[in-house]
Amino acid sequence: MTGQMADEFILNGDLFSLVGLNGQGLFNPEDFGIRSYSSCTACWRGYVMKYQYINSQLFLDEMLVNVDDPLIINGIKPQNGARLFKYYYTNLKFKTNFTGKILLAKDFIQSMYVHMGFQRPIAYKTIIEIQMKDGEIISERDLSKEMEEKRILNANEGASPRSDSQNDIEKWVNKTFSLDYDF
Repeated sequence: MTGQMADEFILNGDLFSLVGLNGQGLFNPEDFGIRSYSSCTACWRGYVMKYQYINSQLFLDEMLVNVDDPLIINGIKPQNGARLFKYYYTNLKFKTNFTGKILLAKDFIQSMYVHMGFQRPIAYKTIIEIQMKDGEIISERDLSKEMEEKRILNANEGASPRSDSQNDIEKWVNKTFSLDYDF
């Protein structure tokens, strides 16, 4: 298995990866009638969404997707090929109605890469938690120092299953492919 490609967010001009999600209202291709499929082990979902915060509001800006028969979305035609994807959409500018918390990270520590699922929040130097209601930022909290302390205490936390038991392995695999978090 391979580490998964994360959705991307632009916040205050910086590019972040989505590493945690606790809420509802982010888009996926099915919201537009598109059924994506995987073309490589680095993206089992078959898509990557790119969001942008504009005036404290969250917008879907781009979508990279594997699909055989792409649709026109709100008058926007897909363009051919982008990295590992057959099509991509740009300038979508769909405001989200996300309510909940989003954990964004940048400055990945390469030595902490786990070859399974989404990368752990602890594996990044910069971690920001955004609390939102109906697509608008309510608050931002910098968790970088907290994650640094967790790395010092146990940098390997979550990097592998607790044991070789089938149950522990299944739990770990499921956790690595989930963006759910609760700090």
